Amino acid sequence: MKSLSLAAAFLAILYSNAFSQVGSAGFQILRLGYSARDMSLSGAADVLTTEPIAVFINPAGLAAAQRTDGIGLDFMLTHRTYIAGTTIDMFGTRFEAGGTAFGTSLLLSSVPDIQVRTVPGDPQSTFSAKDFVWAAGLARKFGSFDVGLSGMFLYEKLFVYESSGFAFNAGVRCTPVENVHLGLSAGNIGSTTAMISQSIALPTYVRAGGSYTEQVGGNISLTGYAGVTSFKSGGVSPGIGAELGYGNNLRLRAGYSSGNDLSGFSFGAGVCYNFLRFDYSYTPLKLDFGDSQTFTLSFIL
Repeated sequence: MKSLSLAAAFLAILYSNAFSQVGSAGFQILRLGYSARDMSLSGAADVLTTEPIAVFINPAGLAAAQRTDGIGLDFMLTHRTYIAGTTIDMFGTRFEAGGTAFGTSLLLSSVPDIQVRTVPGDPQSTFSAKDFVWAAGLARKFGSFDVGLSGMFLYEKLFVYESSGFAFNAGVRCTPVENVHLGLSAGNIGSTTAMISQSIALPTYVRAGGSYTEQVGGNISLTGYAGVTSFKSGGVSPGIGAELGYGNNLRLRAGYSSGNDLSGFSFGAGVCYNFLRFDYSYTPLKLDFGDSQTFTLSFIL
């Protein structure tokens, strides 16, 4: 009974806006975060990400990934567990050609075993709510600035009801002085088809943030992050985060965000060996919803 109540509450939070009024918000999966690294920093570093998932957040980050050798090719796999058995999976890749960086990512989510009842008693059936988002983008350097643009195809299905559409994201990233990075982006700008005769408004956002890195001795570095995300459909989420690094091999991370009904603090770590990197994040959730864990495996060539 408790797990059923939690599932119902989660669905109310995630999907109720999609049916409440004309022009209501849909595709709420686009608000839940992406890689383990970004989740462990509570979203404070989202706008500065250089991972392939930058196509969802700030496509300018595709051009900012640093390479000391190799061919500049990334592959990224992410799996996240969330409330009521929800799973979020992502695959992304990034590569460079002719001075331009290209990236693409696929986002899949599923909320399973939602019960259907038309009368009190046992459920007549169950169904899953599903989201599919595919994004592709490009970015290029202009001096100390990186500029990027990406487009997305979106599809959402709830029971027998469907909605699909297109949107785009754009952003800039710059390094005004050594060890300082700043970013600004706007995205989820587009339109989708109606669901149950109701128009759907995407969770359009504006993100801004910055970071500063200090070498605190030997191979040890400390990076501080501050960022804020504002959604047109409602909600402002400021966040801070810190990342302690040892060389290129180990990262310890923590973050805190406010303005979020379900999460506040988050923690994580990352290890890198040769061309492999593994990141993990743990986010305790409020309102007796348990926790959320995210695992990301990257291949950097």
